[in-house]
Amino acid sequence: MSHFRHCHEDACQCTRHHFLAGGAATAASLLFARWSSALDAASTGTQPSASAVPFVARPLHLSAVRITGGPLKHAQELGIQNLLKLEPDRMMFHLRELAGLKPKADQGYGSWDGPGRNLTGHIAGHYLSAVSYMYAATGDARFKQRADYLVDEMTAVQEKRGNGYIGGLMGGGGRGGAPVVDGFELFQQVSRGQIKASAFDLNGMWSPWYVQHKIFAGLRDAHRHVASAKALEASVKFAAWAESVVAPLNPQQLQQMLSTEFGGINESFADLYVDTGDTRWLELSRKFVHHAIVDPLAQQHDILGGKHGNTQVPKLLGELARYIAAGDSDSGAAAKFFWEAVVNHHSFATGGHGYDESFDAPDKLSDEIDGHNHRNPDRRTCESCNVYNMVKLSRQLFALQPDERIAAFHERAIFNHVLASINFNDGQLCYMVPVGMGVTHEYQGNGFTCCVGTGLENHALHGDGIYSEADGKLWVNLFVSSTARSDLLGLNIEQQTDFPEGESSKLTLTLDSPREITLSLRRPAWAGDGYSLSINGRPVDPLPAPGSYAELKQTWKTGDVVAFTLPKRLHSEALPDNANRMALMHGPIVLAADFGVVARGQGRRGPTTAPSRPIMTADNSSIEQWLTPVFDKSGAFRAAAGGGNPDMNFLPFYQLSDHRYGIYCDVYTQKEWAARRSPTTEPAAQ
Repeated sequence: MSHFRHCHEDACQCTRHHFLAGGAATAASLLFARWSSALDAASTGTQPSASAVPFVARPLHLSAVRITGGPLKHAQELGIQNLLKLEPDRMMFHLRELAGLKPKADQGYGSWDGPGRNLTGHIAGHYLSAVSYMYAATGDARFKQRADYLVDEMTAVQEKRGNGYIGGLMGGGGRGGAPVVDGFELFQQVSRGQIKASAFDLNGMWSPWYVQHKIFAGLRDAHRHVASAKALEASVKFAAWAESVVAPLNPQQLQQMLSTEFGGINESFADLYVDTGDTRWLELSRKFVHHAIVDPLAQQHDILGGKHGNTQVPKLLGELARYIAAGDSDSGAAAKFFWEAVVNHHSFATGGHGYDESFDAPDKLSDEIDGHNHRNPDRRTCESCNVYNMVKLSRQLFALQPDERIAAFHERAIFNHVLASINFNDGQLCYMVPVGMGVTHEYQGNGFTCCVGTGLENHALHGDGIYSEADGKLWVNLFVSSTARSDLLGLNIEQQTDFPEGESSKLTLTLDSPREITLSLRRPAWAGDGYSLSINGRPVDPLPAPGSYAELKQTWKTGDVVAFTLPKRLHSEALPDNANRMALMHGPIVLAADFGVVARGQGRRGPTTAPSRPIMTADNSSIEQWLTPVFDKSGAFRAAAGGGNPDMNFLPFYQLSDHRYGIYCDVYTQKEWAARRSPTTEPAAQ
């Protein structure tokens, strides 16, 4: 069990986001059994071919969805500004220089994308993905121009090198005067079996396959979203180079190499197989199965404790890609069990996970919040790259088998961690988005870390997964002001909603001609008493149960309207290993205690004069007694007077850019609080 459990709703205790109602182990095993059956059916008696496992609910393509309002629209606009400020020529500086081409900019970008032993080149890959996504999401031709330009630049580097390689990786440089070595030469050492591997270092390069994956992904996304034939051609040549590196290695050498973080390079080759139908790339993807991780996960063993988070998430996303491409059942089983383990046993209320980038043991989260048992007092929880990849994994899993639990995690991660990862004032992006008890965002500015890279992509992807389609059916999964087009169904849909601040949504349909369609409309587990649903003003009866989908099957015509209310109740979610430490929620929205604005440069924890943690006292289990709404501010609440820190303001977490905040509260009875304040016991928090 994890952060979704111990959910206080009046005197009722419910399970984690109602995910595992009726018994955590039983529900999880039943779901896994359904998945396993699907895996077995999909992989029996078939020959590998492009997309061996079809999607049940295909997400509408980004180009078919437009975000029209709400906080996701604001985040998208900030993302657009970020992308247009960056200079592709600076991203390509080191790639051109190492290839023997004159750079077109005076200098490259620094920090993790700088010279020497860095992730040099990863930003070019992230950026190519991001502008490709943003072109699809907006239709803005400026992003297509930038995508085409970067593909041309990468192709020029590839042609100059003459061996298929594209990269700016280096070893040495800045380390005791060590000479800079081109990454191409260091990959040749690996190919000869001269492998020196640690968690993040392979032959003097920093996570080199991870970086190559970002470039591969950029080329894939330019092909898929900008229709760049040149990007696909470059990908094939690039993959042939990668094949030449690993072809001489025996299984033991491959596993030694894979002990270094390699991102989702396995995904790159599985996707290339899907895009070309060439089984050569499927076999190349299988060279990147990290058995020490994949095998136990496929057998439903949670071995994540102590392991680096974002080393594993893209790895399992790649395993899922290979399952979809070829039906490799162990790959699919590992990815699906991984999702279950992370969501149900390693995640916080925001959908994030990890402490100092790593997993702890299952259901051991309280010390990660507090920091008392760790050397780092800044409580650096919830790396943004991890959530970016978990959201992608969730979208793919929902497409394979629609399940309200998966859509619920997607919603939670997007409206809490992902929205909070971008500064709503200036668009800066976060590395960590901590869930501590008195912390601040970790904005990166122009740091060009891994999370700046995924952050550039994140806010172009908000339209992905809102709607999914199948023959005769459309799923509505998220409540986002948007328009969408399904050519398969001959249907346009407009969603108008005041969520997440409000509680209402309306769908207006336009059809090419009247048609029988099933609208599968999600009723979240958090939408309890007061939920309503109507078609053209007529109430729907019976209503779907919370945590399920309303299946509205009829012949629809232009002008039909489906309206529904989504009552958000206050509730709390205790940590699995500390029943008194809990996040306060309003529906799926995390409420954070607001400790005020923090000036830049004051550090992650901010001024020490503010209270160090939110503490509440309550002698009853009804959270409605703990918090009262702020009359003139939707979604805001004020703590009731009492011991601890009375009169705290609680706001939706994503609204607290540049603020010091506390997500988890320590909640005590008056008697417990008085005992803690006694001189003979632990001093009260300041």
